[in-house]
Amino acid sequence: MDSKIKELFKRYQAGTASPAECALVEEWFASFEPDQEFNLSEENKAILFKSMDSEIQRRLHPRTSAIWFKAAAILLISMSAGLFIYRINLRKPAMITYTVINVPNGQKKEIALPDNSMVFLNSGSSVSIPSDFGDHKREISFTGEAFFIIKHNALKPFTLRADKLTISDLGTSFDVKAYPGEERISVAVKTGKVGVAKQTPAGKTEIFANAMTPGQQMTYSRTKNTHTLSMVPADGIAMWRNNKLRFDNASFEEIAAQLERWYNVTVKLDNNEKQDKRYTISFANEPIDRVLEVLSKLSGATYKINNRNISINLKQNKNMN
Repeated sequence: MDSKIKELFKRYQAGTASPAECALVEEWFASFEPDQEFNLSEENKAILFKSMDSEIQRRLHPRTSAIWFKAAAILLISMSAGLFIYRINLRKPAMITYTVINVPNGQKKEIALPDNSMVFLNSGSSVSIPSDFGDHKREISFTGEAFFIIKHNALKPFTLRADKLTISDLGTSFDVKAYPGEERISVAVKTGKVGVAKQTPAGKTEIFANAMTPGQQMTYSRTKNTHTLSMVPADGIAMWRNNKLRFDNASFEEIAAQLERWYNVTVKLDNNEKQDKRYTISFANEPIDRVLEVLSKLSGATYKINNRNISINLKQNKNMN
């Protein structure tokens, strides 16, 4: 008789059981409370196994047998942990899918999350939103630069994953810049509070800041694996939303990458060896030739524009003070 019950569960697990056999197994599982676990006390064993045994005999095999009962009890004791897993599998959760929103170079995009939080994406950015966002938690992944205005919910904290960093909202608006391939990741708080942490290769969490406040900016170096906290004007955060291009202590490599994203062009740097100067300057909705003209005067570099291809020669820059 032991083999009959084994075969029943094997067929059910493999999906080859008949509709009547499936209904029998599922009805037996469904007779327990959703959070009930199998308690293997002698009293509960007798209750569980007797009900299962009687149902099997009544609906599949009309005859009764003491041997059947003993075989069922032995089998179910050995399978008690597995049966509980089977019960959970009867309520298989929906597969999680992801909505990925990409913003091409030269464009910006505004999106609303399911909780009505707002995300303003800068050029060359991407955000990934899971289908279960807001069910038990609010978590999204992101690359590029974006400004977030988050609806606070203490029961379902908002978490943003940007490369190795985890940014947690404490009721706030903030800007994150984390473009792939760039040395620095920055987080700047405009209103409210933000927590920033890093996930280590060992799976541990390293806290960078528990509660950054308005005007605070954290800058993380990917290569050095270090971070710094500084103060910045809160009204200067996310100026790009108002079509103001800003370079903040930026190298020419970072300037070139930002020009490519902002104007959807290709920028080539010549004679860029040993260039360690950095620049802080902003432009208000200026055409690219005007931006290049100002940068040229500031740095001593020269440039050429050929349609959407730009070359910048930094040779003269090394003689600048």
